Amino acid sequence: MSSLDLYRTLAGEGEGTLREKGSRFIAIAFPMEDEAGFAERLSLVRKQHATARHACFAWVLGTDRSRANDDGEPSGTAGRPILQEIHAAGLIACGIIVVRYFGGTLLGKGGLVRAYGGAARIALQDAGAVERMMRTTVEVSCGYAVFDAMRIEVEQQQGAVIDATYAADCSARLALPRSLAQRFAERWRSRGAMVHIVGHTK
Repeated sequence: MSSLDLYRTLAGEGEGTLREKGSRFIAIAFPMEDEAGFAERLSLVRKQHATARHACFAWVLGTDRSRANDDGEPSGTAGRPILQEIHAAGLIACGIIVVRYFGGTLLGKGGLVRAYGGAARIALQDAGAVERMMRTTVEVSCGYAVFDAMRIEVEQQQGAVIDATYAADCSARLALPRSLAQRFAERWRSRGAMVHIVGHTK
């Protein structure tokens, strides 16, 4: 296993509340798998906070996949500071939504940046961080003797058998550390197994 297989994300969900000149900022931080899952959570948060004026957010799925949204606040005053807090914590596969209940006093751009970023930071601290392994899913089909040896190697490499079907041959889905998947596939193909790399999982 390589250090390239490891990533930091949230250990769970967290919440942070911050008040600034009458306005209330409520941040919700949570792990996420994909954009569709984030969209569902955003819709739910908007329903739960239907009277809030803004629901600003940021998410990071990988080193090159992120998004920030100001939801009507002045450009760069909400989504970007939320995103910066995620980056500063070195996290991926997570998102933060910050809803604002307007208190009647304008905060100015600097005040908004501090409030949105501050609420996001509190939520991240509440959630905590954990180190996880990036895995690659591999589908295999082979004889029983080959599969028994393959399973031992998978366990030794901190992988796992996701599921398996036993018929005339064995068919299974395996999860392996990302850096080892290609060499694993090549090695077992040379021994007569059918091996197909499906894609990355977390």
